[in-house]
Amino acid sequence: MPTFSKFITSQRGAQQILDSDGYIYSRKKSSDTALTSTWRCAKYNPPTKCKCHIYLALADNSLILVTKPHNHSADGSVPARQEVLLSLKRKAADQPLSATQNLISETLADTAAEVNQSLPNLESLARVVQRSRASSSGSAQHAEATTSEDFILREGGLVTLTSMTSVPSTRHTPAR
Repeated sequence: MPTFSKFITSQRGAQQILDSDGYIYSRKKSSDTALTSTWRCAKYNPPTKCKCHIYLALADNSLILVTKPHNHSADGSVPARQEVLLSLKRKAADQPLSATQNLISETLADTAAEVNQSLPNLESLARVVQRSRASSSGSAQHAEATTSEDFILREGGLVTLTSMTSVPSTRHTPAR
């Protein structure tokens, strides 16, 4: 039987459990009066439809029961991939004036090659950075003023082609 490993955060910010075998579980239900919480495999939805559920004791975070076996293998790179994406989102929110390419390069330089291979492509990572910045600033105007950056991956590293998006003018013209 697997043992509890740690709590992790999903891409949308929900709490998940990573067990010692590398499987990830999402909270199904819990109650203030119950002594346990029910978690189901994160691959519960189609096409996998894994029916594995676990029960976690709230007192000491120990796994009590595993109901059914998984119908898929564990993906060991998922927790590391989620950590990299979370780190990238934090950097984007903390450093709004840094170039998108620089944030991605710094984040990818600190990760293992096998984790980098499991990450989305560079264009998708750039969108992650831009969405994080837009949501952290809380304004749609910030999202309009961000630069649009296209990436080309070469053997020597990243090359950036940058073009500014159109930003509406807010100049005041005096009345005549």
